[in-house]
Amino acid sequence: MRAARDRDWLGGLSGAAAVLSGGAFLTLMGFLLIDALPALQLDFLLSPSTSRLPDGTGIGPAVVGSAWILLIAAALALPVGIGTAVYLEEYARRRRTATAVGRALDGLAAVPPVVHGVVGLAVFVRALGMGATILAGGCTLATLALPAVVSTAREALRSVSPEVRLAAYSLGATKWQVVRRELLPTAAPSLVAGSCLTLSRAIGEAAPLLVLGAVSFITFVPAAPGDPLVSLPTQVFAWTTRAHADFAALAAAASVALLAAMVGLRLAGAVLGRALQRSAR
Repeated sequence: MRAARDRDWLGGLSGAAAVLSGGAFLTLMGFLLIDALPALQLDFLLSPSTSRLPDGTGIGPAVVGSAWILLIAAALALPVGIGTAVYLEEYARRRRTATAVGRALDGLAAVPPVVHGVVGLAVFVRALGMGATILAGGCTLATLALPAVVSTAREALRSVSPEVRLAAYSLGATKWQVVRRELLPTAAPSLVAGSCLTLSRAIGEAAPLLVLGAVSFITFVPAAPGDPLVSLPTQVFAWTTRAHADFAALAAAASVALLAAMVGLRLAGAVLGRALQRSAR
């Protein structure tokens, strides 16, 4: 009886927290939309020019730059992170070593994003000679997302039932066959959802890219990783520092686009994860 009451209380508190969180997000989006209405036009969303004046400016280059950064960060962080998680959970013979590495990665996840920007400036921009390019920004955000990818991948692998491993080993499967044919496909829904959540957080970071030297004025759409570094978060920051009043509307409109992209990425991960889970059944 008492356990049932505790569950009811916990369910009620969880529901209230969800309602408050959703209400806060909708309130934020409402205020942003009100401020962004003067700038939300087709030419703003598709304009290939980010001008120094509010007239005729748009987020076209910033959107494409963020897309490039996301692709580079995902291409670097996901394979390395998932591979590291597989090694720590399945191949590391000394559990103390795996525990120490896991704690170190958890510590790296708590490092402020601006510190990742300083490291990226020293390593990617200067030491490796990438300059303030989209490639350097993608590499920097990959280092930012890597600890979280490892953590979520390890949790996904741990969620797989031990009976799956035992059944595969009883049929004579090797370690690699168990990992490739059983563990990774079974954990795929959690891996996809967790990875999309991590990347959506990383793509919304502005501080590391500002440290690298992201530009706020660009007259062409980036077409390659070697083009100047530009992104939606840094563009929002740049517009909020302008004295002209119309730039506030532009910053609000760009913020709406950024939030929509982050929410869309999270929803895509959730939908794809559920689709993989249904296909596995």
